[in-house]
Amino acid sequence: MSKVLLEINYEVQPSKREEYLALINELKSGYESSGIAKLEVYEVQGSPNNFMEIYTYESEETFQNADDSAFDETVVKINDCLVPDKLRSYTLHQI
Repeated sequence: MSKVLLEINYEVQPSKREEYLALINELKSGYESSGIAKLEVYEVQGSPNNFMEIYTYESEETFQNADDSAFDETVVKINDCLVPDKLRSYTLHQI
């Protein structure tokens, strides 16, 4: 059973940093309590306001069947804090 990682990289508007931090903590708490996936968030060293979210799913099936629609409103608010056109995402499959 191979794990799946979803990695999302983006830049936050400096003026919205505090709002972003509150929202991302809300999202982390939601994922923790739901058990959908493990969510870790990192700020890129030497590059302020650049963040990486890493979601760890226990299997391909867990990833494919994940229902995270309960977090849609929070995700929309987070997206409003981001610098446009700076978001990149990758899906990684453990070998």
